[in-house]
Amino acid sequence: MCLKKIILLIGFLFFWVYFYGQEPTTNKITVTGKIIDSISKKTVEFATISFKNNEGIVGTTSDKKGNFSMSIPSGIYTIKIEFLSYTPKEFINRELKQDTNLGNVQLLFSAENLDEVEVVAREKLIEFKVNKKIYNASKDIVNRGGNAMDVLNNTPSVRVDEDGNVIMRGASATVLIDGKPLFGLDSNTDILSTIPSNSIEKVEIITRSAKYSADGGGAILNIVTKKRKGSGLSGSIDLHLGTPDNNGASTFLNENTDNINIFSTISFNNEKKIRRTTIDQTIFDNNDNVTGFYDEIRKDENQRNSFLFSLGSDFYINNNNTLTTSLLINTNNKNFISTLGLDDFDATNTLERSANRNVGDFDDDSRIELFLNYTTKFNDDGHQLSFDFKYDNTVSKNNATIIESTIIPISESINQKVDKEQNLDNFLFQLDYTLPFSDTKKLESGYKGTFRLYENDFKVSQFDEILRDFITIGGFNDVVNYDEKIHAFYMQYSASHGNLSYSLGLRSETTDISIGEDSSNNIISKNYTNLFPSATLDYEFEGGSYLSLYYSRGINRPSIAQINPFISLSSERFQSIGNPDLDSYFNDYVEFSFGKDFEKLSIISSVFLNYAKDPFLTVIQNAGQNADGSDIFIRTPINNGNKNIIGVDIDLTYRPFKGLRFGTYINPYNLDISNTIDNLYNFNSWVLYAQTYALVSLNNGLRFKVDHGYQSSIKNKLTTLKAINFANITISKSLFKKKATLTFRVKDVFNSKWFSTQSFEANTNTLRRTRYDQRFNLSFTYRFKQKRRSSRDRGREVNKDVLEDKQDEKL
Repeated sequence: MCLKKIILLIGFLFFWVYFYGQEPTTNKITVTGKIIDSISKKTVEFATISFKNNEGIVGTTSDKKGNFSMSIPSGIYTIKIEFLSYTPKEFINRELKQDTNLGNVQLLFSAENLDEVEVVAREKLIEFKVNKKIYNASKDIVNRGGNAMDVLNNTPSVRVDEDGNVIMRGASATVLIDGKPLFGLDSNTDILSTIPSNSIEKVEIITRSAKYSADGGGAILNIVTKKRKGSGLSGSIDLHLGTPDNNGASTFLNENTDNINIFSTISFNNEKKIRRTTIDQTIFDNNDNVTGFYDEIRKDENQRNSFLFSLGSDFYINNNNTLTTSLLINTNNKNFISTLGLDDFDATNTLERSANRNVGDFDDDSRIELFLNYTTKFNDDGHQLSFDFKYDNTVSKNNATIIESTIIPISESINQKVDKEQNLDNFLFQLDYTLPFSDTKKLESGYKGTFRLYENDFKVSQFDEILRDFITIGGFNDVVNYDEKIHAFYMQYSASHGNLSYSLGLRSETTDISIGEDSSNNIISKNYTNLFPSATLDYEFEGGSYLSLYYSRGINRPSIAQINPFISLSSERFQSIGNPDLDSYFNDYVEFSFGKDFEKLSIISSVFLNYAKDPFLTVIQNAGQNADGSDIFIRTPINNGNKNIIGVDIDLTYRPFKGLRFGTYINPYNLDISNTIDNLYNFNSWVLYAQTYALVSLNNGLRFKVDHGYQSSIKNKLTTLKAINFANITISKSLFKKKATLTFRVKDVFNSKWFSTQSFEANTNTLRRTRYDQRFNLSFTYRFKQKRRSSRDRGREVNKDVLEDKQDEKL
């Protein structure tokens, strides 16, 4: 059945290729050249070269050596060569009759172009490269005044669920920052929430390979932070405020000289998210008779005060050796206040018990990160060796108070408190070596060692009215230690022959894990070695379209929250507990992609298959009753079943005329879960995830963007996640000669983004509805550039006209 679906979906893509992927082959000539920086003489990769005439526009990009080659029909063209932060080079109405070599096309660096990062009609929010899709986050007005979590949420094909998990194509995604993994608590949400969006340049959606990582469900999301190249001082300042509270300021600074580049980000933010939850339960006995009802109304006010400071430098020892260092300090003060109203009814709907529960959860986190990179280039052909070292430490001190006051049948109260201290140390050692055999062949190899040391010391106590003191609750006082060591070696060979390129890679990872609890002296140890092959096959058509076939094997490791056995007591009835014996699971991922640019339309599409055995499955278990006779339910993850995802995604961008842009991302996929416990969680259904937007850009600098998100319902035998529907509006205005931008944004305009689940587990029918309050944000961003007249700048100014005249002569 799956094979038939794959054939049908691949056939759909071949339909596009047949009609649009190829160009006429009659009367063609070949235009070649090389793109280089006018001063440094270094090659420029991914520069765009476009050829436009009355028939339309075609184009290509420069490769890693700066070279490009394009076959086009002979005729008269306007040739345009451009790349971010460089002044575009344009040659109008050039007649091309025969094969032409343009030689070295020199681009001039322009600080003004780098400062202006607004979206205009001709610029792209989404670009596609072979094995990579790029979301230019700094160009999207919706990211102003936000953080890295917001940027990921705005990235097409990516969504962040209510628990902070990053999901792409129905599976978890691996998030990197500047190519390095994140190490943090709470699914890395604390780290991502403190990185200001104005420090982010773009998000790269990379196909997983032996070189990068084996972690994740198929895709790698690499957040690329800004690092400017122009000499002198440059940067941006962002001020923002909102309701509920989202007030703060951030600044990005960059000072570049001939020998050193210094960059820094400083950010402070006060944010409050309000989450509202309602739970309605009907409880049955073993004979399906109703025994009672339960209602819960909950409001969570999650306030976070965060501060981030980072300072880094690139020291250019000489033309072949660079030393990069950075320091990051991050603190979070979290005040989470929850109020719950709890009502129990008997089978006749008579109120038996009514209570109020107030939870104050206070957390102080501090994180420090040190990073060092040394890169040496043996020549200009890509032969190089690099070494990375990264260390970070996170310390979290948490105390919570839980006060429950019973109103009916009698007035009484329970007073509990939770004390928890967590410490997380992470070490990264990485060595990467690249050996090119020729311009078209290279071998990459390396080692990565990651070491994670985690300790959680927790204690739960309850106030004793007789002793007038807090007494530790039995079974809720322990120290949990988790140690994880991963040694990875990889080798990857890449080659190209004309328009055809391929790569073959193999990664080996040895994992050593131990989990222990002081109270029981019980230590769970796991040690395993696995191989992760990967392969890609790519073909670039004349005209810029491409086909790509890709395979990789990966591993999904449990997060700290999933293995932490400490129970969350913020809700009396619904408690969460980790599973220390939770195992990693493996998945096989296959993707077939096609992309093409037309004059007004861009298409990026793919067919994918993701298969996993014994994935994480969260189940709800009835853990008995409390002292009042009320049922208690525990959520815990287990390894169970098989998970098979097959689908297609299509990313369309349409520009009918200057100033108007439409974008649509459509991702229908079939989600099949089988072989679960007693087949209770088995299901097979199609899921549709879609994002659309319309962007209007006026000549006066005013821009309007409306975006809409939709996810269809997901069902299994026991649980239904109902459809999710929401819309956002963004308005921005350029000020001060486009050096500043004022942006207003409304998230969830119609208050419609509900996360609703209907389930029947443990003889209980549960309807749970959750949503966050809509948000209103206003931000002001100012960009500046103070040029330093270094020797390179003076040379650049003197030679500018000469370089342009020589380039005209070549054409």
